[in-house]
Amino acid sequence: MALPGRGRLAVGGAVAAVMIGLLAPGAAAASGRADAGPGCRFLDVPVPASVLERQIVDLPGLAVLAGGGELPIHGRLCLPDGESPKTVMLAQHGSTYNNTYWNSAFEPDVYNFSRAMTDAGYAVFAIDRLGYGGSPRLTPELLTLEVHAEVTHELIGKLRAGEAGGESFDHVILVGHSYGTATAWRESAKYNDADAIIGTGWSNSVTPVPTARFLATYYPAQLDPMFAGRNLPPGYLTMRPGTRGGDYFYASGGFDPEVVDYDENELRDTAPDGEGTFAARFGAIPLAPAPGSRDDIEVPLSSQTKRITIPTFQVLGSKELQFCGTDQNRCTSSQRLQRDEARFFTERACLRSAVTPHSGHIHNFHRNAQFTYASVRTFADDVLGPDGGNKDSYREHCASISGADLDEGPPRFGP
Repeated sequence: MALPGRGRLAVGGAVAAVMIGLLAPGAAAASGRADAGPGCRFLDVPVPASVLERQIVDLPGLAVLAGGGELPIHGRLCLPDGESPKTVMLAQHGSTYNNTYWNSAFEPDVYNFSRAMTDAGYAVFAIDRLGYGGSPRLTPELLTLEVHAEVTHELIGKLRAGEAGGESFDHVILVGHSYGTATAWRESAKYNDADAIIGTGWSNSVTPVPTARFLATYYPAQLDPMFAGRNLPPGYLTMRPGTRGGDYFYASGGFDPEVVDYDENELRDTAPDGEGTFAARFGAIPLAPAPGSRDDIEVPLSSQTKRITIPTFQVLGSKELQFCGTDQNRCTSSQRLQRDEARFFTERACLRSAVTPHSGHIHNFHRNAQFTYASVRTFADDVLGPDGGNKDSYREHCASISGADLDEGPPRFGP
């Protein structure tokens, strides 16, 4: 999700923020254990500081004010046993998380996404987005959806060129959760330079009331004991202690209470308020159920996802509050979700959607996380495979399973 505060960036305000202190790098939170985990290692991959200039309105000169040069993007590269795969998943976390969202040290056989994917033969590069974990904490108003998309674009090129830990990959799948999915969709709408997208915890519609409740849990990170003394610039937020287990994150009865404790005390990170600029990129805002219909009355917004031309996969939990429409009516089945979301894509995106039963927003830490992982692996195997061998054959027929004309039936994905 995105966050409240000073997210709508005005040119004058942005330049003023830059002049006050663009690169206040202070205080990067630890991005998980010092031990990267089996088959994994930590990396810092530099991207040009010019990514900061690509705002909703481009701001030439920000890279110069930042001293030019490069920004190190911290991440964790995990490889399967044996020969290196040709396909890598570039994984991006949501708000108030970092790369540990994909690399749980708590019961990793159940909740560790990277381990599940490397067991299936894929490489995973899970990053700390700018403003999180071990990546630079810049002036927060500058860290917008546009900038995160530009960083993603740079990293795709570096993964293909062997500039991330010396490993080169022929194929890149963008994987995102929540705001990480928004980043993948925005980057692809601009560049379409990855091979596929897998997005969890995000849709083209945001339901206002539960989203407002969720955003009300944010407060200045400087007030939080977990982040006290880290010299954070103003504009960094976090969720209030004790709110992590709310129903906007976890589905009642679907999680282990110890997971929430781990989430609260080990995974919780800060978030820059510039990310609030995501709002202009939604497809519609549902307001209320339409009389005599299963659909909602909506306010239309952006059509950016109609510019996506690479195969796209979307996963939501059936108990998701923010992105399943009023009364969660859009997540009653995988087919219903796909029909609804297909309105915002063209057939070139070959959209496929899946619903994980009894899951809320935080897919990786529900008891049925392995169900979601199985859905992700099914799509990844279909669209590419670890060696990329399925790419051409998938493209030949995938449009026929996209669109809004699918019949109700059993879910395609999951165990």
